[in-house]
Amino acid sequence: MVADFHIPFHQGEDTQMLLTKHEGETFLNQTVYISGQAFIRCNFVACTLVLRETVYHLEGCTFERCNWHVDWVLMWGSPESLREIKALVTMIEQAQQQQIPPSASQPAAAGAPRITPAADAAQ
Repeated sequence: MVADFHIPFHQGEDTQMLLTKHEGETFLNQTVYISGQAFIRCNFVACTLVLRETVYHLEGCTFERCNWHVDWVLMWGSPESLREIKALVTMIEQAQQQQIPPSASQPAAAGAPRITPAADAAQ
């Protein structure tokens, strides 16, 4: 999955934040702190990605078998904070969908048990 994702920093007109830039790097089986960093065309493989509530930039990155640790305050009555977290979740969903092998996305064979979230809750 190639991601283009950026959360703008909104704390006053004159506030500027410098990000540590990583370009074309591959991160393998590492814990990577996304917050306060800019990642351009980087590859993340089997990483734990930690995202706290601050500015960051992801552009043209790929994610393979990564876990996400997201610490984010969703402010009551703030449509902007909801849009930002929804965009992040959408990006993660797209990355996971691209990692599913074609045979796994096929419907289950007739008679095979199907597990759904509702079935899980009832057990």
